[in-house]
Amino acid sequence: MRTTAFGITAALLITGIVLVASSHRNTLAFSSPYYSSQGIFGSNKQYVFGSIDSIQNDKSGKPAWILSGFWKTNLINQSQTNSENASAGAIFNTSFRMIMTNGSGMHTHTITNFVLKNKSMPNKTTTVFNGTASASMREGIVTNIPISIKVMNNSVISIWLDPAKVKNHYGDTPIFGVIFKHDIGAINKGMPMVNKTHMST
Repeated sequence: MRTTAFGITAALLITGIVLVASSHRNTLAFSSPYYSSQGIFGSNKQYVFGSIDSIQNDKSGKPAWILSGFWKTNLINQSQTNSENASAGAIFNTSFRMIMTNGSGMHTHTITNFVLKNKSMPNKTTTVFNGTASASMREGIVTNIPISIKVMNNSVISIWLDPAKVKNHYGDTPIFGVIFKHDIGAINKGMPMVNKTHMST
């Protein structure tokens, strides 16, 4: 019975992520730089884009919040360099919606003004970028927050913000996301653009 209940809960949470993500992407389809006549990335290969698809726990350690949105960075393309220019020009921005698993309490957060302090590779498939950033919270913009961004196997990222700086708003786990590949959404790859008729009202 416990296994069955866990399976049902997991299925509901995954469905919630898909629905919120679909709504978020449709809303941004024609207003964000992710979409262009050349696909969701446009012609600028300097940046890497991805989605936020994460579940955060409440104070008791139980899944309570679904996070869905987008992020943009040039860190991944610069991960092979050690020049000071890479640190000076480092960019990581994200905007995502946060909603409770019961469908209530939807709100939006942004993380901007990333400043890269150092980077490392603890193993061959993981790169870690440490620094500071600003994040929007209920009381306003909180600045100089210690942040750690991990890129794993060039497919998944995790974002850790100092819990003390954000009042444990994201629970006891990092925020997870997926790295898009550059051929996603490109018309010349046979994948059609998002159509206005599919946008939610």
